[in-house]
Amino acid sequence: MWHKESPMLSTDILKKPPLLVHLVFHPESNSARELAKNIHLALNDDPIVQGLRIPTVFCKEVDSLLPPTDQQLDQAQRSFVVPLADTDMNLSDDWCEFVADLWQSCETSNHRCVPVQLTEDAWPLSPDRLGTVNFVRAFTEPQQTRTAFIIRRIIIELCRYLHGDAVGDESPEAPTKLFISHTKMDLNQKPKVVEKLKAYLQVDQPIETWFDSGDIPGGSVFTKKITEGIQDSSLLCVLTNHYASREWCRKEILLAKEKQRPVVVIDALTDTEVRSFPYIGNLPVICWNNNPQAVIALVLKETLRHLHTSSLLQQWQQADDLIFTMPPELATIVGLPTPATVLYPEPPLGSEEILILEKTGVTVTTPLQRLASERVLKGKTVAISMSESTDSFRYGVSKLHLDATMLELSRYLLVQGVTLVYGGHLGSGGYTEKLTELVRTHNQFADIDPVERIVNYVGWPIPLSKTQRAAYKYIASLKRVARPDDIDESLNSDFTEDPDFFSAEKSPEHRYAWARGMTAMRLLETKETVARIVLGGTFGPTLKTGADGSQTEKWYASRIPGVLEEIMASVEAGQPVFLVGGFGGVAAMVVDILQGKDREEMTWDYQRNAPHAEAMRTLYKKRGDNWQGYDEMITILRNKGIAGINTLLTEEEHKLLFHTRDPILMASIIIKGLGEL
Repeated sequence: MWHKESPMLSTDILKKPPLLVHLVFHPESNSARELAKNIHLALNDDPIVQGLRIPTVFCKEVDSLLPPTDQQLDQAQRSFVVPLADTDMNLSDDWCEFVADLWQSCETSNHRCVPVQLTEDAWPLSPDRLGTVNFVRAFTEPQQTRTAFIIRRIIIELCRYLHGDAVGDESPEAPTKLFISHTKMDLNQKPKVVEKLKAYLQVDQPIETWFDSGDIPGGSVFTKKITEGIQDSSLLCVLTNHYASREWCRKEILLAKEKQRPVVVIDALTDTEVRSFPYIGNLPVICWNNNPQAVIALVLKETLRHLHTSSLLQQWQQADDLIFTMPPELATIVGLPTPATVLYPEPPLGSEEILILEKTGVTVTTPLQRLASERVLKGKTVAISMSESTDSFRYGVSKLHLDATMLELSRYLLVQGVTLVYGGHLGSGGYTEKLTELVRTHNQFADIDPVERIVNYVGWPIPLSKTQRAAYKYIASLKRVARPDDIDESLNSDFTEDPDFFSAEKSPEHRYAWARGMTAMRLLETKETVARIVLGGTFGPTLKTGADGSQTEKWYASRIPGVLEEIMASVEAGQPVFLVGGFGGVAAMVVDILQGKDREEMTWDYQRNAPHAEAMRTLYKKRGDNWQGYDEMITILRNKGIAGINTLLTEEEHKLLFHTRDPILMASIIIKGLGEL
């Protein structure tokens, strides 16, 4: 049973996320849509490594091209709204007024709105309401640097927003103070990093800079002023040939670490460094490459990461925890009172580092390490059903959001001891590889071999070569599901026991064979798991982009949408189904059906448009195979009802899961439910 004191269900964890960025664009503007995706990627680093991870949401889209009736700013404690204003938006009075409404809502709350002007005609949108509002004039930037400029300005404004909240000032002039730590011995030596940084900062960067001792007023105590300067600044270490030999340079690094300040190191070495300073590690490092813009961009990003990480860790903080926004090291924990516990961001340190730190008597942990210590779900095998949502744009999300959330949710489940099961293709850079890296990152706290934590069912006729088997030998358990007994070469010569790839769209027989193979895989997967988690899911034609950039319309290859077939298999087997509906797709469609709403996509009239659908259905009936119609599926689902598809959750928990996009909240609900099994 679930341990009621688990931090996953604490009051703080179930609060709204501390920050959400809303990217608002007109649905007919493809350039603004691509820009929104690039902004999302800039705010969300690789989940496997330490980095910036700020959630974003797009504007919900409807067929009428009108703006949504509500952008739901109160989904987070703080919402940061970025309207991407261009000609398409300016030509729509409805969108102009929508942006004006957003601005007004932010002005009368703790949210913030920063409009970005992408074209010259996109200001002020609504002269009466926005005529005095200063838009970010991105259209004046050269096209090749415009995206980088916009991302940098958004990060600056986010720093200003969060920093302002932190110091009680609604709009500080600069988003951060920058302390440039350098040695004068190398000041006039090539590559003259400090000189170039100073010149760049004086041109157009809203950053308050403390450059060197010349900025300390006469008569001041040098040590005191340096300490005061560092404790509310981001420190930029200019690592040149003599840096590590200078006492005050070393002290500045140690002071910044002691005060838990953001630090970035510029590697500007041009010769041998006789002895590197041992405490200059554990920090982000960038090569100089004569590019001050890249350096300042990293400093701003690291500053934003510190501000946001502090807010996130506060949601997990227990009474005696000390929050560190950087991974702990000897330099930062020696001298702490013992016993003490340091809470720091994911991913966890390696076991070799932890063994050294444990000698100090200080406990260091990440939120997930603490969660892993309970491991209440060890031994439970859970199926994951996910594919790209056909209608994600209607929910204000993209495939980027879905993939990131699936990995984050998987991370929480893995550290609880769950074995994750899914069916489908093995692709380069795909879900299997990312899951495996997560297991490797966190497996020091488990006693299960990584290969046993991930199970991939490969249904016939998906090819599974010896090369693939060898590549995944130490990554995941591959379960090959055999060809159905009544499918063989007599139906078509392609249908061998171990076929080369063939397309389901080749003929009605090929579609039929694919469908039968996928059904067999899904039924076996359901039999060998205890619950199913569902996100997204394709239910109709989806545009796929080829390597050459061309786009083609693709349907699913199964008898019915694959995720829907998996849901029905679980429901009919009495297996609990956790429906995460906030990303659209099949999951949201089934939520609508359960709530009594009719969906066109849940009809044969809609699904018969898939390639060879009519002829495939004829083959099913001719060969005596079960053909479950959409009306029958709707009846089964509605007879079960919301409570019936998963008795482990309350009605309130179901509804939260139906709508949330916050991975912490969905993990809390799902883990609580699984703990009742």
